[in-house]
Amino acid sequence: MAQVYPFTDPKQAEEKPPTVMVSGHGCFVTSDQGKTYLDGVAGLWCASLGFSNERLIAAADAQMKTLPYYHSFMGRTTDRTNELAAKLASLLPGDLNHVFFGCSGSDAVETAAKIVRFYWNAKGKPEKKHIIAREAAYHGSASTSAGLTGMDYCHTGFDLPAPDILRTGRPHYYSDAKPGESELDFSKRRAAQLEDLILEIGPERVGAFIGEPVIGSGGVIPPPEGYWAEIQAVLKRHGVLLIADEIITGFGRTGAWFASQRYGLQPDLMTMAKQLTSAYFPVSAVAISDGVRAGLANLASELGTFGHGFTYGGHPVGCAVALETLAIYEEMDLPRHVQRLGAYLEERLAPLSNHPAIGDIRVMGLMGGVQFHEAEVAKAALEACEERGLLLRRIDGTIAISPPYVITEAELDQLVDLLTESLQAVAGERHLEARRA
Repeated sequence: MAQVYPFTDPKQAEEKPPTVMVSGHGCFVTSDQGKTYLDGVAGLWCASLGFSNERLIAAADAQMKTLPYYHSFMGRTTDRTNELAAKLASLLPGDLNHVFFGCSGSDAVETAAKIVRFYWNAKGKPEKKHIIAREAAYHGSASTSAGLTGMDYCHTGFDLPAPDILRTGRPHYYSDAKPGESELDFSKRRAAQLEDLILEIGPERVGAFIGEPVIGSGGVIPPPEGYWAEIQAVLKRHGVLLIADEIITGFGRTGAWFASQRYGLQPDLMTMAKQLTSAYFPVSAVAISDGVRAGLANLASELGTFGHGFTYGGHPVGCAVALETLAIYEEMDLPRHVQRLGAYLEERLAPLSNHPAIGDIRVMGLMGGVQFHEAEVAKAALEACEERGLLLRRIDGTIAISPPYVITEAELDQLVDLLTESLQAVAGERHLEARRA
């Protein structure tokens, strides 16, 4: 077996090779065995316009024929790269008016972490380097980004995380709130825990806090009432930068262009990837505020350069695809489109909340989580879904849903019906009653 597969047990893959996909159209993909699946998670949260979109293919083809590659190093760049940077600056919230390009979400987080160190050096505060992340966060699988990720499987065996990464509690009200605790009180408690950590380490040593506006791969966890207001107040009090990780939530997934707008975040840095090109080309970006860019520029000018970059960052073909993707989103009236479909998904999922195997259902735009009481039942339900031609994703006891934006109401019906049928097959009333007895 030549390929080493990511997030896969290599020995298990030898015994049961991964399913090989050979084609895709719309919301469906087909394997080399001829079986077609409704992809209810858009690949890895990312194929927002589905598969085989002719406009994106044409954009890539046209750019390939014009300028198939050039870089943005040392005084050169491309027209498409500049055009995409300007377009993103026009869409981004607050004073995020500057963009640095990479190739993946992981390298975007790596870039943001490097900028934090560079910025505080520029400000004459070289000790201010610790970054705080949260339990259940997912920020990538490179070195710093994997360290910021709050899952042990990204750490064990890799000697991660580094000592300058700190961890605070996740905003999971359903699972972590105390009996009788309101959402706002829970948010205040999480903010107090963050402040205690900052004070313990020393504010002069804490450079940034990173958070997904809605946690995705950690279980589809939306922020409870007041959470981001409380967290941002603590960060502002102690001069800690905020990195908003919008790699999953950016470009419409929660029903706003950026989830930071939905939840009132005012980030100093923002990471983006995935839906920026509908996954048709590997492009990532880090948005940088005016203040951080000014500090970065001052030190870089003293040193003679900003010594960071990627060979394929700002690739003209990727930027052409991203520009066409954004044009399609605007034509769709993306936030309103996702809000409408998200409301329909929430309505269709609501009856499942009465099933005794289900503990909680969370939907934000076209991003949903069905949390089971038992992870093993969720695992069995996921396997039953795949047998029936539906691809979803299990995160411990939660099944995640994040379909392409081009999904229809009829296809959402199909998704929910197959999930319901699978749930009943593995955890029907009689089965649960027998287990309780």
